[in-house]
Order: sequence, then structure tokens, then C-alpha cells
Amino acid sequence: MAAPLSIGIVTSTLSRSGGGIFPIVRAHARGLAALPMTSVTVLGLRDATTEEDFESWQPVVPIAYRPLIPRFGFAPRLSDDLQRSSHDVVHQHGLWLYPSIAVARWRRARARPVVISTQGMLEPWAIANSALKKRIAGALFERSNLAHAACIHCSAAEVDGIHAFGLRNPIAVIPNGVDIPLRLTPLARPAWMGSEPRRTLLFLGRIHPKKGILELLRAWSSLKSEFPQVAKSWLLAIAGWDDGGHAAEVRALAEELRLDSNSVVFPGPLFGEAKTAALSHANAFILPSYSEGLPMTVLEAWSQGLPVLMTRECNLPEGFDAGAAVEITTRPDALAQVLSRTLVRDDLSGIGIKGRDLVRSRFDWGSIVAELRSVYEWLVERGPRPSCVLID
Repeated sequence: MAAPLSIGIVTSTLSRSGGGIFPIVRAHARGLAALPMTSVTVLGLRDATTEEDFESWQPVVPIAYRPLIPRFGFAPRLSDDLQRSSHDVVHQHGLWLYPSIAVARWRRARARPVVISTQGMLEPWAIANSALKKRIAGALFERSNLAHAACIHCSAAEVDGIHAFGLRNPIAVIPNGVDIPLRLTPLARPAWMGSEPRRTLLFLGRIHPKKGILELLRAWSSLKSEFPQVAKSWLLAIAGWDDGGHAAEVRALAEELRLDSNSVVFPGPLFGEAKTAALSHANAFILPSYSEGLPMTVLEAWSQGLPVLMTRECNLPEGFDAGAAVEITTRPDALAQVLSRTLVRDDLSGIGIKGRDLVRSRFDWGSIVAELRSVYEWLVERGPRPSCVLID
């Protein structure tokens, strides 16, 4: 009988501070741990919210390392412990930080396969953001680390960006997934939604320039001016955590545009039951992003039966094909026009039902984790090449 397959998962984040990557890596690890003949070890960096989220990893117990240089994630103990491991495969999530160096060091020492999930970090907008730092990191370690990976893991929409970066590795085209609620039982209505019989358009995620929030506010201001009856029947909620001080810029623009709390609210970061309550009581979800890998917040919105308004750059074309999403733009004037037409549609709930059906059929973690394991088995010569793996 073959020995259990040993998988090491390396990530720069073990908590909500990592945004959408955190639930992806956690679900990946927990799903693998539930499979027979599979052993999983997670190594990651400790941050301000690691302790709060530690229990949510159960039954997996991650190993958290406090970085000596937090912004770079420099944690030599992580590298040392990984070096001493004897995993069959190491799977790295994310790029540009010290864990990449640790993974490359392990690969050279052990001569065993590495899988790297790019998580949208090779998309053109992402490459252009902090471009100088990424050019330096690329030259020093990341290009070599990526080029020597046995396989790159990404969503279908990211393949072109990976090729544009110059990589010709095998690519495992497997989406991220979401846990689908068995029943949609709403929690108490959040107080910030108010008691008025207005519907709520929800943005939920990092407060970061790439998310198009400033453009959304300008579009909302235009909607109030040009289509006041539509705007009066909806509340725009911008919920999330500040990334790099952008929240102050967002609030300042709302004040400048005279978007008061009767029109726009800022609930702050939402996690756990607070996030579930927001999604279950919202009436539509919006993500006017410039760049995404595969946004977990959209999958979570669909899992709650919400219609989604999003850009093509969210990299979920399946949503448009399935009629589960409405395409929007980051141009405020054009976005306002789409909002004016969409927010009065009488079939919004039907769009949300299509979204829930889509995540059930395409983005369920059970099938996704099984597919990832088949990739690992192929890399260690225990099975054939899966159909999801593209060879250039």
C-alpha cells in the first residue's frame, strides 16, 4: 500500500488580514485533510489577527511564524522548518514575499515538486501596482521561483496573464471554491442597514484602489442626480478593511460628493456572522474591480443567492454566461447608467438564484480539492496527468 501523500502548504497569511486569500488557503487545507491517505501541514506568517482566526482552521493546526521584517514576511524559522520537512509536494499560495524564497530553497534541497497558486498576482493591473518593488522581487527571486515550479495553479481567466509574464510551466486550471450554505437562514438584520424599507447594494472586501470604490462613489453621486427615484430606493454599503490608508480617501470623497449616511454607509470590516448577516440581508452585490484573481466575495455573494454586478476584470466570465451577473465598468458615468437600469429590474432575485446554482455546480470545494489532489498524484508519478492540466 502506498504511503499517505504529504502536502506542505505555505502562505503569507493565516488570518483575515490576508483578505480573500485566507479563506481559500484555509478551505484548501481543510479539504485536503478530509481526504483519505493525505497528510497536510500549513506554514504561514503570524499577524495581528492570527490568534482570532486560529480556531477556524480546525482540524488543521497551522504553524505560525512571526516575521522579523513584517512587510516582507522575513521569517527564517519558517524556511528552516520547511527545509527539515519531507513533503511529497509543497503548494505555495501568493507571490512577492519571503515565503517564495523559503519554498525555492526547499525545492532546490529536496528536488521535489512545487505548485504555486498565483491568486491573481500576475494579472496586468496587479503587476503594474507597486511595479518597481515587483520588478526587484522578480529579479531577485520570484521569476526563478515561478519558472521552476512543477505546476502553476490558477483560474481559467488568469492563463493569458501567466503566459504574458513569460511562464511556460504546466498550468492546472482549477477555480477556487466556496462553502455553500445548506439553508439560507438569515441572521438578524444589521443595524447599519437601517429600518427603512430600502434595498441594499453591498460592496464587501479590501478598501484598496484596485477595487474601484472611488469610481463607484462617483457613479452613485451621478445616480442620485440623474435618477433620484432609483437612488432613494437603495442604500449603498461599502464594507471592508482599510488597506494602506485608502479608506480615508474613500470617506473624504463621499463627503466631498455630499453622500451622507442616508445614501452611503461604511460598516467597517465584517467577519463571521456579521459578514453572513450582511450578505443574507443585502439585495445585490457589487465589485467594480480593476483586477482580481478569482474573488471569493463574489462566490460568497452567489452562495447566498445574491445577484452580482461586476467587471470583466473580476475573472469570472462563467457568471455572465450563466446569467448570474451583470457586467459593469469602472467608468463612473457608464457605471451610473448600468446601475440605473439594473437596480429597477424585477428579475434581480432570479439572477441571484442562477448564481447559487452556479457555485453549486462549478465552485464546490469538495470537487476542487479532489482535482488538486489528482494534480499532486500526477506530479509524484502516482497517477496520470489530469485533464485540468494544460501543457504549453
